[in-house]
Amino acid sequence: MVWGSKLVRLCRRLGIAGEKLDRFYLFGWEGNERYRVHAELGDVFAVVAPGGIWVYIADPDAVWDALKRPHEFGRNLEQLAVLNVYGKNLSTTEGHEWQKHRKITVATFTERNNELVWTSSLNQAKGMLDYWVDRAAQPVRSVADDCKTFTLNVLAAALFSKPYPFEGQDEAELRRAAGGMDDSYQYRDSLSQILRNIILIAIFGGETLKNSAWMPLAWKQAGEAVFSFRLYVQRLIDEEKGTITRGQQDRKDLVAALVRASLAQKNEGRDMTVTEDEIISNTFVYAFAGNDTTAITLAHTIMNLAANPETQDWISEEINHYMETDDFASWPYQSWTKLKRCQAVVMESLRLCHPLMSSSKLTKEVTQFRVGKSTYTLPPNTNVQLSFCGLHTNTKVWGETAMTWNPARFVYSVGDSQDVFEAEKLRPSTEKTFLPWSYGDRVCPGKKFSQVELAATLAILFRNHRVDPVPENGETLKEARARAQKASLDIQMTLLCEMYQPQLVGLKWTAKPGSS
Repeated sequence: MVWGSKLVRLCRRLGIAGEKLDRFYLFGWEGNERYRVHAELGDVFAVVAPGGIWVYIADPDAVWDALKRPHEFGRNLEQLAVLNVYGKNLSTTEGHEWQKHRKITVATFTERNNELVWTSSLNQAKGMLDYWVDRAAQPVRSVADDCKTFTLNVLAAALFSKPYPFEGQDEAELRRAAGGMDDSYQYRDSLSQILRNIILIAIFGGETLKNSAWMPLAWKQAGEAVFSFRLYVQRLIDEEKGTITRGQQDRKDLVAALVRASLAQKNEGRDMTVTEDEIISNTFVYAFAGNDTTAITLAHTIMNLAANPETQDWISEEINHYMETDDFASWPYQSWTKLKRCQAVVMESLRLCHPLMSSSKLTKEVTQFRVGKSTYTLPPNTNVQLSFCGLHTNTKVWGETAMTWNPARFVYSVGDSQDVFEAEKLRPSTEKTFLPWSYGDRVCPGKKFSQVELAATLAILFRNHRVDPVPENGETLKEARARAQKASLDIQMTLLCEMYQPQLVGLKWTAKPGSS
């Protein structure tokens, strides 16, 4: 698992990788194959391996049916156990225990918090753009890493009401070298450390990593980060309990909302309260689920827009139509719902490059399901992969342009309004053929959180600026754009599926003529 993908890519460079090795032994192969493997083998096929039976489904009706039968197609909790850094949580439970976590979670993702996400995203996006334009080494090759810093900062505001100025990777290294590690930065950097080392933490545990004398320094630091994050969230829980006792409820962040929701359940005498450890664990899962997924999607979106300048013009028209002033602090929160083209761009990125690849299920007992006219019977403990990357590029659904970047497919016009933007409507973000945030009881609770965050970011980035790939080795701008498009589609899985080598494409941001 550590070396598999590197060995496959080495064999590929040496020209000794056979077709199956090259295609199916790369981690995240489903993300690169998309519907191609289904076009060859069918909308459902099975991989029979020492690790069990894995069934891959890209048929819309079958995927939809499985999602609506959660008791038969349960969550694969063994795969998700890596998220039990602080104990059980929303992502790693089933049944009554899951309902308890879900009820508290639903109460935390409020419009009040989403307004905070909107404001934080605008501020962070402006900081990130300023860095790319004025301070970053040119051409910019750090977009993927910078997007992770951006989402981490937005999460800090939404989870803990902690604002941070945006800083690039090089700036962060200089700050650490100069000793700029006060308490607030320790929190953010500890969360980043945990997210980078989550597999290591899952194997050894934070306590072992922190206290074992034989551990390498970097591993010990990962263990210390687990301890620091717990300490920080515990302190916030205690602070919020104190403010509630004093009759104050001013904070909008998610930790405060979790504490209030849990206390409300307890005061009503319901068997749905969560412990402080469970609040800490759910806080961590919010950070995990909301950080890399959004950062990866944003990085893909920027790379695709760099490859498609006409789409940049398309969303810029919309942004300038609704955001008439450069003073982004005056942009109202509800503006995000009007940015349909910006949302369509995000949806197209998720269609082609979903960071999760699939919804992983596990049959609990003998289970039947239909694909077309055929009925299949699965034994217990069969891994069922409801393939987002296969479903979202299924040529039977999306036609021959399934692999073509075209966000306009998600926008259509209705009525005879003279305002072209008001006449435009957005295709549903959840339907049988398109499920980027999943569906039903297991729909992503942070769906609107991410939609608001990404709409605000695109509004800042493309209102007055544009981005282009920088040609290299004598190539033309057209060839550089094609290379950027190809880089976006080249996927490798670490913990999630993301671009393999985004740094190979240098980007340049420029202000549009006449913009301030």
